[in-house]
Amino acid sequence: MKIKIIVTFVFTISSLLAHSQNKKLQWINENAIPLAKNLQSDKKFSFLDSELNEKTILGLGEASHGTHEFYIQKANIIKYLITNSNYRLLGFELTQANISPINDYLQNGNGDLKTLMKSLMLYNAQEISDLFQWIKKHNQSQTAAKKVILFGFDSEDFWHDPLTRDKNMAEIIIKTQKSEASKAIIWSHNVHIAKDITMAEVEAMGGYLKQELGSKYYALGFDTYKGSVNVITEGKITKHSFESAPDTFSGLFSKAKDGLFFLSFNSKKSNPFIQTKNKITNIYSVWTNDRALPILPGSDFDAIVFIRETTASLIIE
Repeated sequence: MKIKIIVTFVFTISSLLAHSQNKKLQWINENAIPLAKNLQSDKKFSFLDSELNEKTILGLGEASHGTHEFYIQKANIIKYLITNSNYRLLGFELTQANISPINDYLQNGNGDLKTLMKSLMLYNAQEISDLFQWIKKHNQSQTAAKKVILFGFDSEDFWHDPLTRDKNMAEIIIKTQKSEASKAIIWSHNVHIAKDITMAEVEAMGGYLKQELGSKYYALGFDTYKGSVNVITEGKITKHSFESAPDTFSGLFSKAKDGLFFLSFNSKKSNPFIQTKNKITNIYSVWTNDRALPILPGSDFDAIVFIRETTASLIIE
């Protein structure tokens, strides 16, 4: 009798979990916006207009710092927002010492971009170089007041204390945004742009931005299920293959009808992800055994761009 009860209980729990997963998958398929692999910066990104209405700062995350498809989609979003939505500030998770000479290149054409990018390690990538070249060309047709400005919000002074690094980075972003009085896009890892602290005991940079800006800060995370990625190993860039666990959000997203999509969690209507905690893919600058980040959709991130299979970024030799 006890065995029968246990079997029945296990079967019931499994059935409930399967029903919940099917409900979430159906909701994804009904609400996700498919994206094209090589989508250019045109009106096909117009769905962002309502998502970012009255937003001041947009955080563009990434599950890793070395993924080709993340870089391409982020660049496409940036081009669209610069062209159509008056975004004029672009911040990178890099030091101002690294970024300032590149900004001079984008503003005035000074220097050689390939030489200026050599110190950027995982961001010394062809995809980012192409974006910088696009911004330089864009700036050539703009008045000084309308040119896109590049800035770095990290600092070597922050690295000795990881517990305060995110707060310090947020302060630089807020100060720069207020000084330039322009809408800003910040390019960083998911763990930094997250709005709440589901995944850590310390506040993320996005949490401090949320405290300062409230609903005017928007966090867009990027996720993947499997593929290859560049990381740093003993000062050199190396490539690794990975695949996330099937019982994560990443595993669920991978079953959607589209392999590349934008999914907003801000709609409360029949949203099965509200207050549902699970994990997305998380790969740091160095290779680790733990490659998952727990999140609460809608709390940590307003939306996700999901790419089922990704490849390593194109490092410039």
